[in-house]
Amino acid sequence: MLQRVVLLLVLLTGCDVIDPVGDVGDIVMAPRAVPQTEAEIAFAADLFNDLQPASIDERREYCGLIGITASGDYVATPARRGGASSCLPPERARPGVTVLASYHTHSAYDPDFLTEIPSYDDMRTDIEDGTDGYIATPGGRFWYIDARAREARLICGAQCLVSDARFEEDPEFPVRDRYTLQDLRPY
Repeated sequence: MLQRVVLLLVLLTGCDVIDPVGDVGDIVMAPRAVPQTEAEIAFAADLFNDLQPASIDERREYCGLIGITASGDYVATPARRGGASSCLPPERARPGVTVLASYHTHSAYDPDFLTEIPSYDDMRTDIEDGTDGYIATPGGRFWYIDARAREARLICGAQCLVSDARFEEDPEFPVRDRYTLQDLRPY
């Protein structure tokens, strides 16, 4: 119904289409099922170090979900091969797994694209899906998206993960350690 009202207002006023979800401010998330641990971060880093070579060589994103079993083992769904700048993880993990976060790579280095930080859509999607996220960049940066706090935090900087040999820092865009959803909006 809300979408029809927005569309009607657009047609009547001639304004641009407005996204009714906006800044996802109306989404309330439950507390994280299991607190983030060093073991979880290490599991995600190992996963990315395995995926980065294919992601870089093929110039494709890879994505999936990270979860924990009832016995406390970290697991990941098989990585899905996405496109050059997008990837949709599976909707759910296997039975008996509590999903903790999404994961995805940012493909290969391309000086024409801003791939060293999470995008607004990366964070927004995690918020809408009700999960946190991990991202690996072509420069080897490792990011954590805290969906509840609506912020991305750098776990470790350039070349801490497998990275693209062609990668060069952009002197015009120094990468910060933290970005909020609003900070990422322009990107």
